[in-house]
Amino acid sequence: MSELQRLLDDPRFRPADKARREPGAAPEAGNVLRVVASAPEQAEPAPPALPAPPPQDWDALIHRVQTAARQARVIEAQSREREERIEHVLQRVREDITTANERARVAEMQARDAQVRAEAQIIAAEERVKAAEARARAAEERAENAEEWLGRVQDAILSEFSDLTDQAAA
Repeated sequence: MSELQRLLDDPRFRPADKARREPGAAPEAGNVLRVVASAPEQAEPAPPALPAPPPQDWDALIHRVQTAARQARVIEAQSREREERIEHVLQRVREDITTANERARVAEMQARDAQVRAEAQIIAAEERVKAAEARARAAEERAENAEEWLGRVQDAILSEFSDLTDQAAA
């Protein structure tokens, strides 16, 4: 596109610039192509003369170039518009990704906090279970000790009062 624009802006190709030249003036040296025939070693017959090319319609050519340039500008504008829309969408996607990453980070922190709390609760529960088991063992020991003493008291009562029960039965 820039090459085409440069050619369109070149003063050598503008019709107004050509009209400004003096009629009959020699063309600029940079725009002249000189054809020089080389001396052939053998004389070759000259090729048959080609018919003269039809006159060129430079205005139509310029019109086509200008139309092509306009079309190229339209396509370039559409391309820029699409690029802007794509950039806008990409920016929104980047923002969404950033937001999602932040949410994931917060969720991970909350999960870690919940895990730490759960572990602390498990440790506390295990300690309570151990304490309850210790209390249960102590209660069982006291109960066994109490039963032993009850058996001794019963034996003592029976041995001390057995004479009385034997007399009452006779």
